[in-house]
Amino acid sequence: MVLYESRRGFTLMVAQAIRDEIREAGRQATCAAFGTVDAGTYAASDALIVGTWIEGMIVIKVRPADAAMAGIEALPDLEGRPTAVFCTFDVSPSDALERMANALRTRGARPVPVRGEFKRRKKLEAVPAFVDRVLPAFEDALAEATG
Repeated sequence: MVLYESRRGFTLMVAQAIRDEIREAGRQATCAAFGTVDAGTYAASDALIVGTWIEGMIVIKVRPADAAMAGIEALPDLEGRPTAVFCTFDVSPSDALERMANALRTRGARPVPVRGEFKRRKKLEAVPAFVDRVLPAFEDALAEATG
């Protein structure tokens, strides 16, 4: 599942492109905004990719969107589910991805070391490479969990 917070639509575009790239790789994937998914849908997902836009003032107070962090806090227990994070930004994401991974860890997720940074002006060109790194990381995490 690709879960996102979008303000002007670019993060939504990236989330949908990630979903589509995962489907092209022969796997199932859905895409939804924070607050639109029920606990059963989370329970049915094997892995989660969470994305948001970055807010702040160019180099100070740079952070994941407050709405995304609130959405993460509202998630059910993710029960060790492998999770990757991504962000969209104009200048720099600073430590936003690590903040998101840490917040997801408090919800029971097991973040994989793959992070995606999508600069608005570069559009969607980095999506295939991100998915090419995420899928094996998820497979490794799932195999490790089942022992």
